[in-house]
Amino acid sequence: MSESVLELGPLTLECGVQLPNVALALSDLGPADAPVVLVIHALTGDHRPQQWWSGVVGPGKEVDTGRFRTLCFNNLGSCYGSTGPRTQGFPRLAQVPGVRAPAGTQGLPPTDEDWLPAPITPWDQARALLLALDRLGVARLELCAGGSLGGMIALCLGVLAPERIGRLLVLAAQERTSPWVMGWNHVGRQCILADHEHGLERARQLAHLSYRANPGLELRQGRAQTCADWSAVQPYKLQTYLQHQGRKLADRFDPRAYLCQLDAMDHHDIERRPPRDPGESWRPTEPWGLARLPHTHLVGIDTDQLFPAAAVQALAARIPGAVYHELASPHGHDAFLLEWGQLGPIFARVLGGTTP
Repeated sequence: MSESVLELGPLTLECGVQLPNVALALSDLGPADAPVVLVIHALTGDHRPQQWWSGVVGPGKEVDTGRFRTLCFNNLGSCYGSTGPRTQGFPRLAQVPGVRAPAGTQGLPPTDEDWLPAPITPWDQARALLLALDRLGVARLELCAGGSLGGMIALCLGVLAPERIGRLLVLAAQERTSPWVMGWNHVGRQCILADHEHGLERARQLAHLSYRANPGLELRQGRAQTCADWSAVQPYKLQTYLQHQGRKLADRFDPRAYLCQLDAMDHHDIERRPPRDPGESWRPTEPWGLARLPHTHLVGIDTDQLFPAAAVQALAARIPGAVYHELASPHGHDAFLLEWGQLGPIFARVLGGTTP
């Protein structure tokens, strides 16, 4: 295994500000001359897929790091070695052209314009990945796979450079972020704005509840309390579980990086055409969005509250040649990080070039 940080040069964000020298942290697993698999992490993940997708990534597993060169980068705007709000000189909201007028109407305190990071989009994150692949000399991917926000970025990458991707595997994501998901993100964002120091804990508790489903919570926490006998004053295990999840994220993640990733998720819409980068192959007169995707596999989860299985299946029907898979799980959206027994065969079929 090799970990490094790639310096990639300048990147102009969709919001109009330039990052003078983008850096992305990288995990590079497997033989250098093998077919390449790119794995893209979700909202608060990092560039080590052998940890958070341990059931499918590694020697002898479906994404076999003895057979495939497996790349994963820490997303642009995150906090595990890539350029993000903790990076010196990362632009703030106050530096975005034209931000002063709308910020006042949104009710942001004036000081927040200097504290909040400039927004990024999945198009920005996908373009950073293309810069990184160019730097590594990787012209083509056998597979590009990602779940949730990682799936959104994978879709954007597929639209920007379909000629460079053999297959897409998109889990628990759709072509655009729904108002329902934006609403969860908005309330989480308000938690952080109300308390820069501790708001991330509350935002994570809220988000984690949306990542799970009631059947899984019934199985793991139920209505049990933290004491043996019922008490009117003792907390329920569900409450302490959510508090633990909030503290755990706050101990390892930066609140402004979290806001960056929420911005990216909110702005996701592959039918919205971004300003064209001169180095990209597409032309403004060509079809856009779903029409440009390479061969695509989509995975829905039967209990996902954020990206319902029926919506993911309907999306698959609109993409020529797309294949739909479904996970049956009590655990909701997070099933794409938990259900190894079902995920493994899907990865195997996709990498084997067969369909179910």
